[in-house]
Amino acid sequence: MRLKHRFLLEAALVFLGVGVTQAEVKVLFEHNTDSATPAFKFRNVPSPAKRSAATSATFSVVDGQRDQNGAGVSALNDGKLPSESDDPASNFFFNAGTPGGRIEADLGKAIDVKQINTYSWHAGTRGPQVYSVYGSDGTSSEFVAKPKTGTEPTSVGWKLIAKVDTRPKTGEMAGQYGVSISDPAGNLGKFRYLLFDVSQTESDDAFGNTFYSEISIIDASATAVAAEDKPAEKIPPLVFHSHNPDCEITIDINDAPYLKEWVETKLGPTLAEWYPKIAEMTAELKEDAGGDGEDGEDADSDE
Repeated sequence: MRLKHRFLLEAALVFLGVGVTQAEVKVLFEHNTDSATPAFKFRNVPSPAKRSAATSATFSVVDGQRDQNGAGVSALNDGKLPSESDDPASNFFFNAGTPGGRIEADLGKAIDVKQINTYSWHAGTRGPQVYSVYGSDGTSSEFVAKPKTGTEPTSVGWKLIAKVDTRPKTGEMAGQYGVSISDPAGNLGKFRYLLFDVSQTESDDAFGNTFYSEISIIDASATAVAAEDKPAEKIPPLVFHSHNPDCEITIDINDAPYLKEWVETKLGPTLAEWYPKIAEMTAELKEDAGGDGEDGEDADSDE
């Protein structure tokens, strides 16, 4: 009879934080360190949406200087994610030595915004997110579409939605961060414009501006699964055979598809090589133990 073994592979959540701003608006954030992967998987914060209201929005820098070593502001809604923790070309960030800046997202028309999700990843102090986000439908007579730093947005037709600060109170800042802003009682509001007033994470050196990877804006009229997009297709189990014909190892990676290459090249072959050896050694130990017991019984009967 063939032996089949299934191995469930999951990324470990290292840090979970919850904060509350204003009346009902909640800011949920999670911090992955060793478990961070290009899939941006979190336990409670949705992964970046492949399609959301942000996809067709126009992002622009209202104030501040873009760092030329990084991507343009379009990286925030292109659906592409960085491949590692230090991937400047896949992230938008403000210029080194500057205090941050402001980014505007024009959704094209006013929509009921259900959720705002932001993502970042860096191997140092440029991982955490520190910003305030404002919204406006653009109809107020006081409305200023692109308020510069120093102008309080709420004085020119904007509404403060939430303040975000994911910096750990202790420990390293490095890692991957996911933020989800929502209102459990309903929607965040009806907005055409969103304004992100972004601050640096530290000023001890010139490198405190966050590597922002993606922004998802969830339309309340979209399907309930918009934030997670359509379910991924099932990946057939990976099967490995050893020199022992009775040993077949089956590994299901659907819960961690990003580990496929590692399973195919490292884990699977290693298990195929060593499992039969361990099984043989275990069988020999059992046989030896059984033999000692029989000898002992024979000796007792002779007495």
